[in-house]
Amino acid sequence: MTTYGTATEKKIAEVVETCTLHGSSSIIALSGVPGTGKSFVASIAAQRYSDEPLLVREIQFHQSFSYEEFIEGMRIDESAGVSVVPGIFLEWNQRALEDPGNRYVLLIEELTRANLPAVLGELMTYLEHRDRPFLTLYSRKPVRVASNLTLLATYNPTDRSAIELDTALIRRLRIVRCSPDPGQLTEMLKEAELPNEVIDKLKNIFVTCKTKFPDQYEYLMPFGHGIFAGISKEQPDLHRLWVERIEHLLRRPIIDPHPLTDIIEENYPWRDPDYRVPTIN
Repeated sequence: MTTYGTATEKKIAEVVETCTLHGSSSIIALSGVPGTGKSFVASIAAQRYSDEPLLVREIQFHQSFSYEEFIEGMRIDESAGVSVVPGIFLEWNQRALEDPGNRYVLLIEELTRANLPAVLGELMTYLEHRDRPFLTLYSRKPVRVASNLTLLATYNPTDRSAIELDTALIRRLRIVRCSPDPGQLTEMLKEAELPNEVIDKLKNIFVTCKTKFPDQYEYLMPFGHGIFAGISKEQPDLHRLWVERIEHLLRRPIIDPHPLTDIIEENYPWRDPDYRVPTIN
């Protein structure tokens, strides 16, 4: 089994534990701004929890995702007639019901991008009460949610759709916070063999923002540590990252700059294309 740094392993273990304790009654949801590694952590945690990658299925919600795709819907068959076809959830749930000795995971990326009450339908109640069967909308067949099926999801808490979640939905979530993490940043950048001086300056961006805005830091940051994934040892790469990505998250046309713009600009010297971290002897 591949292992990661201490901070990353701690977050993976937290997700696995939450799945173990509550995966049979709630949706386990990883909440974090973009770039906090929640998709990476969710994928690794799902595989460890199920103990078999083939027992994990990944999908992504979007604005046009429907009940018909997720639970069941009407489709035109080969004879030009109309038949009821199970959706992604019912297919995976049936596999779990037929294989009670294993743990199955349905990993849903961007959970809140879909119209959740419409997509989930009856599952709003029966994910919590798995001993009670429900009747699906089209086939009217009784279905019981498998006790060995866990719904694991990710979402951005600052999306408008997430902000508008009602209490009934939030009550059915077990939320694992994925904050921008200097510890995970350090682990990631050491693998990229970046100089310690560079790592320290990048860590300082997050540390300073958290110090000045401790209560809002988790959801106010415009990006997480993952935005620095894949940068090379060449410091000019950090200037290109600024020009091509970061400054567009801070200063957008017409609307006001992001509240943390001044702090981030002050602590990101690579805005200057000629900047080099001084060599420390």
